[in-house]
Amino acid sequence: MNRKMTKMIVVVTVFGLALSAPAAYAQGWGGDKQCAPGKNKKSEKFFKDLNLTAEQKAKLDAQREAKWETRKAEREQLKTKMQALHAEIAKPGTTRADVQGLVDEISAMKGQMFAQRIDGVFAMKEVLTPEQFAKIEATRKGPMPMEKMKGKRGDRKGPPPEPDQE
Repeated sequence: MNRKMTKMIVVVTVFGLALSAPAAYAQGWGGDKQCAPGKNKKSEKFFKDLNLTAEQKAKLDAQREAKWETRKAEREQLKTKMQALHAEIAKPGTTRADVQGLVDEISAMKGQMFAQRIDGVFAMKEVLTPEQFAKIEATRKGPMPMEKMKGKRGDRKGPPPEPDQE
């Protein structure tokens, strides 16, 4: 009896999580506040600390503004595809073959978005001096601010556990 009850709880939990996945993905990455040009005060302060010239600032602002609408539209498309994927997965009897087309589309979109981010880094690198870019890289590689660590592996005490070696 106890084993059947445990099994039933596991099944209900897994099913509930599968049904809640589309709602979780619908929340997105923080809305427009996260990437909107001119909205992030911390990044503005950081770029001020780089001692940008007026020309550099104008070029970087133009690059950011030019990509903003495109990225916003791409995020919305990706969110829609992810919701469709999770809705399809939640249907009884759905097989991997049924969702493979959506998986391929999502993978291609993510790959394209990643390539565009890399293009943006190199465009920024062309505007900045080597010293300014090195400062950005040092900050990126440095410790993560506490507010970003919330809910991530870094907020746990101590080093990660070592895998068992036999």
